[in-house]
Amino acid sequence: MQDLWTKIFEIALLPIDDAGSRLFHLNILASLALIAFWYALARPKLRFQDLILKKRYWWNRSTRVDYQVYVLNVILKATWLAPLTAGSYAIAVFIAEFATRHIGPSPEIQPTGLALWLFTLMSFVSDDFLRFIHHWLMHKVPWLWPFHITHHSARVLTPFTLYRTHPIEVAIATLRNSLSLGISLGAFVWLFQGSFSLVTLFGVNWFGMMFNLLGANLRHSQIPMVFGPLERIFISPLQHQIHHSRDPRHYDSNYGVSLAIWDQIWGSWKSSAEATGRLSFGVPGVSSSRLSELLLGRNFSQRSRGILNQFSSRFQRLLK
Repeated sequence: MQDLWTKIFEIALLPIDDAGSRLFHLNILASLALIAFWYALARPKLRFQDLILKKRYWWNRSTRVDYQVYVLNVILKATWLAPLTAGSYAIAVFIAEFATRHIGPSPEIQPTGLALWLFTLMSFVSDDFLRFIHHWLMHKVPWLWPFHITHHSARVLTPFTLYRTHPIEVAIATLRNSLSLGISLGAFVWLFQGSFSLVTLFGVNWFGMMFNLLGANLRHSQIPMVFGPLERIFISPLQHQIHHSRDPRHYDSNYGVSLAIWDQIWGSWKSSAEATGRLSFGVPGVSSSRLSELLLGRNFSQRSRGILNQFSSRFQRLLK
C-alpha cells in the first residue's frame, strides 16, 4: 500500500519535472514571459499581479473541481490506467511487420540530418492529427460527448483545466497516445532499422516542445492572445478559448490542438476575430462545480452509463 501511495505522489508531482507536460517548470516560465509581453502590448486595465495572482481566479467553485478531477485521475493512472500505456510496443511491431510485408524491406535510411528532422516533423503532425480526430469524436459521437462535458463545463479557464477530464476520456486519450507512439516507433524501425530517435528538446519531440513553450498553457487561461495571420496554421490561445465559449455562434469550431490545418480542412476553423467582447465559458444547463454530476450525472445515455458501471466495478476490484 505504501508503494501505491508513493507512486500516486510521484505521478501528482510529475508534470513539474516532465518536459512533455504543459506544467513543466520551463513551460510555466515561458508562459509568464508571454503574459508579460502581451500585457505590455495590450495594456489591459487590470494590474499585472491581479492578472496572474488573483485568488478568486485560482480558487473558485469551478477551479476546485479542476483540482479534484486532477487528483482522481492521478490515482487512476497509478492503478487502473497503468496497463493501457503498454500497447505502443505491440502496435510498433505490427506497423514494422505490416510495412515489411506490404511495402518491402527497410530502405535502411541513415537517421541523421534532414531525414531525422523530416521524420520528427511527420511524427508531430501525425500525432496532432490523431489528437484532432479524438477531440472531434468526443464532440460528435453522442455517447462520448457526455464524458467530454466534464472538460467543457469549466466556467473559469486555468492551465489546470487541461486536466479536468473525465476518467473514461483519460483512458481513451491514453490509448490514443499508445497508438500514436506505436505508429512512430514502428515507422522509425522500418525506415531506419535502428533504435527509436527523434530531434528532441529536453527529451521531447522538438516541435511539440516548441508548441508547449510558445503559449500552450495560455489556451486554458484568461489571456486572449492571438497569432494574427499565423492562426490559419497554428491554433492561438484565443481560438481555443472560442472553442470553449458558451455562445452558440462559437459552437463546432477550433478542435485543433497545435495545428489549425485540420479545422481548415473540416470547415470548423474560426479566427480570433470571431471573439467580439468578453467570452463566457461552460455548458448551458450543466453545473461546473458538482463533481458527482459531471462524472455520473443525468447527461449520460444508457450506453454511457453501462460503460461507467463497468469502469467503476473494475476500479473497485483493483482497490480490494
